[in-house]
Amino acid sequence: MKILSIITVGGHYIKWLIASLILMLSLQSCDVAYTLPLDNNRFSYDIYFPGEDYVKTSCMYFRGFHYLNFDLKGAYVVNLDSLKLSIKGNNMKIIGLDTSLKNNYHVKNRLVGVRLFCEVKDISQEYKQPSVLYVLPSNFIMRDSQRVLVDTMKFVLQRPGDKHH
Repeated sequence: MKILSIITVGGHYIKWLIASLILMLSLQSCDVAYTLPLDNNRFSYDIYFPGEDYVKTSCMYFRGFHYLNFDLKGAYVVNLDSLKLSIKGNNMKIIGLDTSLKNNYHVKNRLVGVRLFCEVKDISQEYKQPSVLYVLPSNFIMRDSQRVLVDTMKFVLQRPGDKHH
């Protein structure tokens, strides 16, 4: 009986140890998403409309890709073909965009994500001399046949906490 007790208690410890190791390994393999700052060190560009409608735009870096996120509260029309972007800097250029939306897509209360495919010339310089992404005024998001993006948004393509000179 004593041997059975030792095996059972020992078995619980081994299961606990294995579960702890699996948890530690899974947490280690998780990637971290970085929300990129605007030029004024805020993390989203917010546009509010009468009532409770708004558009909040942010940029993030996750698993090697930059994403533009548009949090839309209210009814909008999204025209992917009208999105205008520009990058200032010699180390990076945009070579493509990806989103699940089609052109002239009607959305209501939705998060719209646009993945940017960028070509980086020198990986070692990617965050030492960060490029700047500009989202230019365009007809990308329309509300009541009016342009929502009327100002230029500027995102610094560096991870928070990284220092550049």
